[in-house]
Amino acid sequence: MVALRNRWLGFKRTLLLCGLAPAACTSNSSAPNGACTADPVAVNCDIGGVAAETLGLVTHFCAGASRPDQDPTYIDGFPQGLVCADQGPVGADGTQAYCCSAQVTPCAYDPVATCDPGTVGYQCRGADRPEALNAAIHCNQGVRQGDLIDYCCSGAARTPACIQSASLGCSAALMGWICPVGALPTAQDLLANQSRADVYYQLCPVPKQADNPNQNIFCCYTPGLVPPGGSCVQDTEVPGCQPGRFGIACYGPDTPDENYPPLTCPDLGVPGVSAEGYSATLYCCDFRSCVPTLAVPGCQEGRFGFSCSGSDTPEGYYTGMHCPDLGFSGVSATGKPVTQYCCDLQPQ
Repeated sequence: MVALRNRWLGFKRTLLLCGLAPAACTSNSSAPNGACTADPVAVNCDIGGVAAETLGLVTHFCAGASRPDQDPTYIDGFPQGLVCADQGPVGADGTQAYCCSAQVTPCAYDPVATCDPGTVGYQCRGADRPEALNAAIHCNQGVRQGDLIDYCCSGAARTPACIQSASLGCSAALMGWICPVGALPTAQDLLANQSRADVYYQLCPVPKQADNPNQNIFCCYTPGLVPPGGSCVQDTEVPGCQPGRFGIACYGPDTPDENYPPLTCPDLGVPGVSAEGYSATLYCCDFRSCVPTLAVPGCQEGRFGFSCSGSDTPEGYYTGMHCPDLGFSGVSATGKPVTQYCCDLQPQ
């Protein structure tokens, strides 16, 4: 699975501009390992029957280690450069073919990105992923670095490691995934919904083994936007954290329930090392299976509505909450059966 590892950058990079024209780094430009030339015959960059010209793509081929996008620039912190999808060698001499954006984009090729073999790095600014700028490229979930987002990309389409499934017995507030052993669900696995992948992150528990011993089952929580200033991240390797519970590593003074309100952590955190190898406070937490719900039928103004999975009740999760009426059957916002309650907050 394509992966991008978060890098701690303590310096600003300034790259010289090779050219902002659509044919940047062509045969008229010198390159340390050869030259790049625009050539519509070298490779067909049409996609799905749509002509490359219509898609805003230009074919290039390059000698040696040169790339058409290797000379981006940063202007007042804004990246500018081409986005190119590697199409592989086109001759015995090792010449490489690329399908590139015809125009300069708000993305810059990043030669020092820590990406898996077969992928290359880009830094982008703004809402557009590289795929929105070049239909021939495929990228992973972006990782934010201040105002920029880092991607690892390839000209070859990736096969999702994990498959989303609604038939795994997850509670109404959690999303079910089945993954090969060793893989973790990521928002990029949502495929058609991957436009959300740069701001939505899966928070997944220690997995349960599926009937197939080569697969794991996850019931993951998607918290939405990454909490501003939050330092707590998932860690499925917290010692002693049982399957179905959420291992969390916090690098700062905040706690998991402060970053992710549906989590409750009954035990104090312990000093340790995160899965990434950094010093952190480690927690083993549970997902609150009762969540506040605004649209509980008949719940009057000033009262609190909840939707719960299984036999859990709001009193078991929320201090001071009293639910005088029996719960009744309802449906969650995602269409799953739940028990709904209308409750009151008792004065302390």
